[in-house]
Amino acid sequence: MSFSIRRIPFDRTGVDSWARDNQEYTNWPVVYVLDSTGRNQKLYVGETTSAQKRMRQHLSGSKKNEGLESIRVVIDERYNKSACLDLESHLIRWFHGDGQYSILNGNDGLTDARYYEREIYRESFHEVFEALRAEGLFSRSIPQIENSDLFKLSPFKALADDQAIAIEDIIEGLLADLRHPDARSTLVVQGDPGTGKTIVAIFLMKLLADIRDFQDHDDVEPDSMFAEFFTPDPRPARRPEDGARDPAAVTATVGEEGVQEDAEAGSVDGADPVPGRGVGCGVRPRPRR
Repeated sequence: MSFSIRRIPFDRTGVDSWARDNQEYTNWPVVYVLDSTGRNQKLYVGETTSAQKRMRQHLSGSKKNEGLESIRVVIDERYNKSACLDLESHLIRWFHGDGQYSILNGNDGLTDARYYEREIYRESFHEVFEALRAEGLFSRSIPQIENSDLFKLSPFKALADDQAIAIEDIIEGLLADLRHPDARSTLVVQGDPGTGKTIVAIFLMKLLADIRDFQDHDDVEPDSMFAEFFTPDPRPARRPEDGARDPAAVTATVGEEGVQEDAEAGSVDGADPVPGRGVGCGVRPRPRR
């Protein structure tokens, strides 16, 4: 086992003292977990190439008010940026599927990119999981987690290309409409069985809530497909003086015929869905009223 897990208190003194010990704490790709104890257990997973700087940002941002108490930093001399993004994605999905913690991560899109020796790295991720489980951060095994409904229906997914395109189309249409209080649109997602319509609906609800609650100092992966929505201009809900509606005022109906996304629950009777993109999900064109 070539990786190590260092645990330090989530405070400025602990972070600075820890960072003085070795340069890899200030200039090396790492994955870290912030967690709390007690009745309302919360947890955040991140990755960075500058651990000390990133922890200082957390301490001066929204994370300091979440009751987080400790940091666990996963360090491996073999890690690169791609491996860390991949491990971060795996840990977020596993933690959410385990259900022991309330996950503070946003849903700007998890990474499932290809990179050199990815399968070898992923084998080592299971060792990281077991090390964190030994410290009490997981209550179940990976097979138990991945066979649970909480994991299968999690909003934390690495989306297929057509699923991501469908969600991007929906968000763009909703945010355009929300800038105009009188506009209402109906969007219908259609796809064959198994193409991920339910995944699109669940992912979308979490993403809309994250866009609504986003603060300028929150964390968004800049390479994420949805990063552009986490900026001041596309978030009309943060400017109530403009009369714009809340992006969370959207309902999702999941059925055998598809997923219907309806701004402010307008009627979808008579909608004429279009075929999906390729073998995946498609989005009905947005009518303007």
